[in-house]
Amino acid sequence: MRSTSSINDFDRLLLSFSRYMWALLGVSVLIAVVAYLLSISQPRIYEASARLLSAQPVELGSTISAPRFQPLAAAAYREAAYGTLVLEQMNRRFPGVLPSEVAKVREKLRIRSIETVGSSSIVFVLSARDSDPRRSAALANAWAEALRNWEEALIRDNFKRASVSLENRIRWVDIQITQAASRTDQNILRELRTNLERELGIIRSLENSATGQLSLLAQAEVPTEAIWPRPLLTAGIAAISTLLLGFILLAVRDRLLGPTG
Repeated sequence: MRSTSSINDFDRLLLSFSRYMWALLGVSVLIAVVAYLLSISQPRIYEASARLLSAQPVELGSTISAPRFQPLAAAAYREAAYGTLVLEQMNRRFPGVLPSEVAKVREKLRIRSIETVGSSSIVFVLSARDSDPRRSAALANAWAEALRNWEEALIRDNFKRASVSLENRIRWVDIQITQAASRTDQNILRELRTNLERELGIIRSLENSATGQLSLLAQAEVPTEAIWPRPLLTAGIAAISTLLLGFILLAVRDRLLGPTG
């Protein structure tokens, strides 16, 4: 009896739906048209993306005491992308474009990392959103450049510290040379000083030519289509939602009023 009753209830629901089907279709089409018109009246938002690769460089054999650098974690790059040094470069190039709130900056500029299992390489996708498609591409490219500049500055700072350490050691050797008791000690110290000067020259050369771990994979191109609004998608969702809501209301009405409704 329960199965027969449930079938009868379902039949009544289909009958009620078929009775109001054209009305529901008309309402859904009307709402879809309204949603479409409202959607196309919204300001267009474009998104452009630049790609960076972080890969550990091949280490060459060397006898100098140059600082060793390990690739930073993906989280470090993501945080640095929203750091003060990077955003200051962006604000200098695009004054007044970026919002002052960090939360809104993260909505306008988005970074995500793609890590391959078993590989030390990380691909970073830096996306910028703007109402102007050309400016969105310019923002993404400038953001990638600013992040690379930040990393280069970090590496050069480490080289600078290494060169300062070598300079201090050379000054110490100079003092020891003046205080050496024998000529043999002076020769040994002078040879040590020559080696330190050679290492200092190499370190300074590396400091000037440091490029960092990040390399540009692809520049952002000017987008041709907006990511928002999407009028057809919005209209379709509005139409389906209206039909679903109408079906639910008819089911509730049939349940409340019963067979005599």
